Amino acid sequence: MPVYPHDDLPTSEVPRIRTKNLCHPGMGAAETAIWQQWIEPGGFIPLHYHEVEEVLLITAGEIELTLEDQVSTVSAPATVIVPARQLHALRPAGESQVELLAFFPVAEPIILDPDGVPRPMPWDDHETVSESD
Repeated sequence: MPVYPHDDLPTSEVPRIRTKNLCHPGMGAAETAIWQQWIEPGGFIPLHYHEVEEVLLITAGEIELTLEDQVSTVSAPATVIVPARQLHALRPAGESQVELLAFFPVAEPIILDPDGVPRPMPWDDHETVSESD
């Protein structure tokens, strides 16, 4: 039984977000992915979707969550279930850092932009333009 202390796992930082990949195929996961993410004020996760359900556990802070055309504010602690193929985006709602866990029922989730074009994984997404561009 492999054990991976979270403090021993690398954290990737790109312009809008930090991510720690807690569960992935390189660790032996065949059917699950888990990402821990931190978003500072001014950061965001752009509008996108996945072919599978995503469960977000908001563990710290407050997010502005866009699901399709609906925008709402969610305060930690909270669980958000994003159905498969539903467009969603998020950003900190206040001046505090947001921390979340993202769970996927596949080991290698794909991120698609609103047009269905694959986006980079969070640790490879070096896009620096603002969300409104």
